[in-house]
Amino acid sequence: MTKKVINQVYDTNYTSNIAQWGFPIVDRSWVEQPDNRSWIDRFIDFFVKVKTTDWVTKQKSNKTLNENLTLDEQLKIILETPDNDYSDEMLTPKLRKHIMDLEQDYVATLKEYKMHIAPPYWAVNTWTFQISNMFGKTYYATSYPSYIDFLWTRDLFGFFAKRDMSWFIFPADDSHMQSVLKRRSTQLKAEISTASQKGITYDSDIDIEFRDVEQIRQKLATREERYYETSFYTTLYEHDEEKLREISKKFEQKIWWYGIRAKQASQRMDEGNISTLPLCLDQLWISRSMISTSLAWSFPFISNDLIENTWILYWLNLHSWSLVIFDRFSRKLPNANSIILATSWAWKSFAVKLEILRYLLLGIEVIVIDPENEYKALAKNVWWSYINISVNSEQHINPFDLPPKIEDIDYSAWDLLRTQILNLISLISVLVWWLTAQEEALLDTALQNTYALKEITFEDDSIEWKEVPMMQDLLHVLEWMEWWDNLAITLSKYVTGTFSQLFNNTTNVNLHNKLTVFSIRDIEDALKTPAMFNVLNYIWTTIRSEKKKRLLVIDEAWIMMQEKIAAQFLYQLTKRARKYWLWITTITQDVEDFLKSDYGKPIVSNASLQLLLKQSTASIKSMEKAFGLSEAEKQHLVAASIWEWLLFAWSQHVAVKILGSPQETTFITTDI
Repeated sequence: MTKKVINQVYDTNYTSNIAQWGFPIVDRSWVEQPDNRSWIDRFIDFFVKVKTTDWVTKQKSNKTLNENLTLDEQLKIILETPDNDYSDEMLTPKLRKHIMDLEQDYVATLKEYKMHIAPPYWAVNTWTFQISNMFGKTYYATSYPSYIDFLWTRDLFGFFAKRDMSWFIFPADDSHMQSVLKRRSTQLKAEISTASQKGITYDSDIDIEFRDVEQIRQKLATREERYYETSFYTTLYEHDEEKLREISKKFEQKIWWYGIRAKQASQRMDEGNISTLPLCLDQLWISRSMISTSLAWSFPFISNDLIENTWILYWLNLHSWSLVIFDRFSRKLPNANSIILATSWAWKSFAVKLEILRYLLLGIEVIVIDPENEYKALAKNVWWSYINISVNSEQHINPFDLPPKIEDIDYSAWDLLRTQILNLISLISVLVWWLTAQEEALLDTALQNTYALKEITFEDDSIEWKEVPMMQDLLHVLEWMEWWDNLAITLSKYVTGTFSQLFNNTTNVNLHNKLTVFSIRDIEDALKTPAMFNVLNYIWTTIRSEKKKRLLVIDEAWIMMQEKIAAQFLYQLTKRARKYWLWITTITQDVEDFLKSDYGKPIVSNASLQLLLKQSTASIKSMEKAFGLSEAEKQHLVAASIWEWLLFAWSQHVAVKILGSPQETTFITTDI
């Protein structure tokens, strides 16, 4: 007997069991003695014999499932035992009873869960189904238009009703679709050719379908597009069957608006309901083809809710009837500017006053440039500043005031004076309608001399204990300069003439109130642009001197667009406002002229919040190009009432309704 066999015998796990049969247990030296080999041969024969029986399994089980283990531990050992090694004798009476108790508990628990999940009543008929006291109806899409509206699912998913929607998307075999499209193209071409030969006017839909098929075939061949089979289902729910019919009609009208044809899953309401449940089961199998571009335009699946946890209530969401709550100064927005475009009598000023009133409650300072006294009632009711800028007014802004120093900026000795001279050159260019490059250079020299007369120079531009010059001082300097007779005569009307009180007085207003309204209604139309320019420049220099959250409202901004320099100043203001914690709201009713301006479109694109009110059919084309409006959005703006808006924020396009409380409406309205 080899040493390997001896080791196997001696190291066996069945040593204790062998001892029960009368074989002595000895050490390794005894096994290796030659005289004991015959006895060992008898042992090996026995070992081989008992190994082929289930006696070993029984003994192993008896050893493993001892009484020291808990019933759960014994059950775990049995579950882990291979099927070939398992025997019913492994189960003790206690373990059998424990398994039966567990099975009874499982059956009872499962029965209780089913009672909670399963409805007590279920009925299905041709057009509807009923689950307990809830009625339902399932729709499926049968066809899509050749052109599907961008993000059409956004409006559809915002449909205000109890509903479940599911969309199944299956990639199709492009080679097979090429064959199908080729056959269809041949059929359509044959129909067109036959009609042309017989002189028959064929249906225009055939020609459109033929062009679409050929275009898709080409894109599939160049891998620009992929083909998909899609199934779109919607199940509507209501507690009242009559109300379900009303909701169903609204849903049909809404989905037909996009050119999508939907039908009820008649005779198959049960399968339709299961297909819209979150089970990923399509039991209707009613699919239509769609290319990847159309599929991409249907994403993302987003709702039209625009709600944040902070800041003010704006208006009511017309899609979902939820509230519109968000912060204009949110970090999600690239800036806090807004643009409001509307026709006359669209209640744009009412909406802005409502926004102002709610921001005032949060302690935000608000500044308004009011061309039509729309905000006088608001300023009067909240007991804050109302500044009337006009020829006969006693409130003035001196355009020659040096701007205050800006926080966190190291200034050179001449920085403030240089900045002010540049602003004055722009203002005078607006007053005299235009300046050439040579005239600007000579005017620069005249302005330096004007400030030098008041001891304000590039070496020392401080104004402490010094008098600031006015327009009359510039006029005196120009009268002594050569080749400036024409400019001096033009500026004289702003010093000694009809408009002398407007730009030739010391400043006696300030911006230290929560609400400041600058009214320019009483200024002649020819002076409104330079007056707004002067007011905006004063506001801008004051805002830059101290950073805190402010809201600047520029109503009838189209007035600024009439002069290139003024429009450029407004554009630069909207670009730099966020750095100084300023929000700018630009309002205009002359939409076409505003967008045609060189700076109109940049101002619009630089506004993260865009609000569009009712538009005329003449201006809607300009709006479409500027904002990329869909067909549904264009029709909404043309047919909208005076209370309905389109609000664009982030990637959200939300239809909203202006919603003010009766107290707020009485407080801010100027409508007779």
